[in-house]
Parts: sequence; C-alpha cells; structure tokens
Amino acid sequence: MEAIITKEEDRAAVQITGRLDTVTSEELKRKLAEADVSDCDLELDFTGVEYISSAGLRLLVALQKQAAASGHKMAVKNINRVVREIFKVAGFDKAITVI
Repeated sequence: MEAIITKEEDRAAVQITGRLDTVTSEELKRKLAEADVSDCDLELDFTGVEYISSAGLRLLVALQKQAAASGHKMAVKNINRVVREIFKVAGFDKAITVI
C-alpha cells in the first residue's frame, strides 16, 4: 500500500494504491496521523485500491467519525467494481460518502 497525502488549508487529498488490509490499514492510519489531517475535509482517492478488508472498512469508519467530530467531511472517490461490491455487502455504500 502506498499513500500520497496532499494537504492544503482545511482539505487533505489522499491517493491510495494497493490493498487496504490489516497491515496496510495501520500503516495508512499512522501516515494520516503524521500528516495531521484531523482538522481537514478528507478525500480518499481509491483509483489504485485493488481490495479492502474489514480492517480497511473499520479505518474508514474511524476516519468518518473523526471528520464529523471536528465538523469536517470525508469522501471516497474512484472505487473500482470489486471495492464497490465490498462496500455494498458491508452496507458502507450508505454510511460512507462515495463520489
């Protein structure tokens, strides 16, 4: 998993490549903490995400809650068919903003 984080004022864009699983979710969580995106609207670009596990879904829920608690928004964009199906089965297509 690779993540490129671009932060501008109150907005952070995160371009993610690879798998978002148990190990890489922790890595992404650490990178986001280091970039201090807690006070930003967060846009996660899933163009390069091949797969997301339950650990990745838990991270998305935590990020969504963190954003909402600070008065910000989180959205996921450019999800592929496989990830979209995982979102749908898990009910995340209604809980997470997908653009």
